[in-house]
Amino acid sequence: MRSCGPHRCTPLSDGSIRVIHSILKTSLNRAVRWKWIAVNPISFVDPPPIPPPDPSPPSPEEVATILTEAFKDPDWGALVWLAMVAGARRGEFSALRWADLDLDRVTLTVGRSIGQIGGRSWEKDTKTHQRRRISLDAATVQLLDDHRSRCTARCTALGIGLDADAYVFSLDPDNSTPLRPGTITQRYGRMAKALGLDTHFHALRHYSATELIAAGVDPRTVAGRLGHGGGGATTLRVYSAWVPESDRKAAETIAARMPAPPRPAPGM
Repeated sequence: MRSCGPHRCTPLSDGSIRVIHSILKTSLNRAVRWKWIAVNPISFVDPPPIPPPDPSPPSPEEVATILTEAFKDPDWGALVWLAMVAGARRGEFSALRWADLDLDRVTLTVGRSIGQIGGRSWEKDTKTHQRRRISLDAATVQLLDDHRSRCTARCTALGIGLDADAYVFSLDPDNSTPLRPGTITQRYGRMAKALGLDTHFHALRHYSATELIAAGVDPRTVAGRLGHGGGGATTLRVYSAWVPESDRKAAETIAARMPAPPRPAPGM
């Protein structure tokens, strides 16, 4: 299938075809129910198969390199760090407002996202249409507090205050407009290329998930932080390769808490 504009005709991605297939199938199923048509013709057409999940998180060594480079700009470093520890989607970071951060209760509320097509962007619900709260560690709270102080100082220089509804990440000195998802992707891509790394911004979400699973955090909790549906089923499907590593750590943990096994007496 191709998408044709006034100047070019480009093939649609498999993901776009699956979305279109789903919309048409749902719409025509309704037409069958209303007896407008006898059968749904889309039922005879198979969409492209969904490829098996293959998350590719950066290694701990690559993460250290990425953070060292990112923090040359503290605002950008704060975003990259938060992506690693919170595991949210790029559009969710774009939509994040200061009112969504409760640094006293060390929580971050994710309740909206920024969508973007070309140069057009808009605010929308999260992918699962649900709000979620993510707990933050002390180091992340301090980084965000420092980031807020920088934003406040820039607003003060303009003779205004930092509004609670201002965006946490923005290119504007008063944080009045969000940092677009495409801008995040492009800047991260340029940084990774300069560092000689074959990675992308979404891989930070994979990094957050795999590190938590490898540390023994249960998949349901990881799913809650990532905003996965299915009570952890999606998380297990995507990150199943990291579950055995988590289980090995569980074995080592229980062994470390057990007393030494009795030794049989000589000759027995």
